[in-house]
Amino acid sequence: MNKLHVTTGTGVIAQRGLTLVELMMVLAVMAVLLTVGVPTFQNTVKNNRLSAELSALRATLANARSEAMARRLPVRVCESTNGTSCSSTSEFSDGYIAYADENNDDVVNAGEDVFLSLQLLVPESFSIELRDSTGTVASSVRFGSRGDSIGSSGTFTFCDDRGASYAGALILSPSGSVRGATDTDSTEDGIVNGLGGANVSC
Repeated sequence: MNKLHVTTGTGVIAQRGLTLVELMMVLAVMAVLLTVGVPTFQNTVKNNRLSAELSALRATLANARSEAMARRLPVRVCESTNGTSCSSTSEFSDGYIAYADENNDDVVNAGEDVFLSLQLLVPESFSIELRDSTGTVASSVRFGSRGDSIGSSGTFTFCDDRGASYAGALILSPSGSVRGATDTDSTEDGIVNGLGGANVSC
C-alpha cells in the first residue's frame, strides 16, 4: 500500500494510506475504463485492417488495368496461396497475383510475367470474396487490352467476424473501373450494396 509521508508543523510525521473503500473505487473506475476502451480499440484495429486490405486490392486492380492497356495484352488478377500461380479456393484473403495472361487461358504459364504478388497475413475470420455479376463466386478477374473487364465484372466483399454491417466492398464494372461500395438503399440499412444493388453478405 502506497503511503504519503507528511511532515507536520510540530515535526511529527503523519502517515496516510488508501482506505479499502478508496481502493475499491479505483478498481471500479479501472474496470469501467477497460470495459469501454478494449472493445473500441478492437473495433479500431479491425476497421484499419479492413480499410488497408480494401485499399491494397483497389490499387492492384487499377495497376492491372493500366498494365493491360500498356502491354496491349489481357491481364488477370487471381487468388493465390503461393504468390506464383492461381488457386481456386474462392478466397482472396490468402493472397493474390496479377500477371500478363498472354494466351488468355487463365493459367500462369512459363514465361508469363507475374508483375505483382501479395500474400496476406490476416486472421481466419477475415475474408475477401469475389462474386461475379450473376452472384457466382469467382477466383479471378480479367482486364482486356482496352482496360475493360467484360465478363469479369463483380463485387469484392471484405468481411470479418462482425458481419455484414461492418463489411466493405469494391465494385468492378464492365468498363474496368473500380469504386468503393456504399449503402445505396432508399432507406439506408447500414450495409453496403454490391454490383446489381443487393446488400453484400458475410
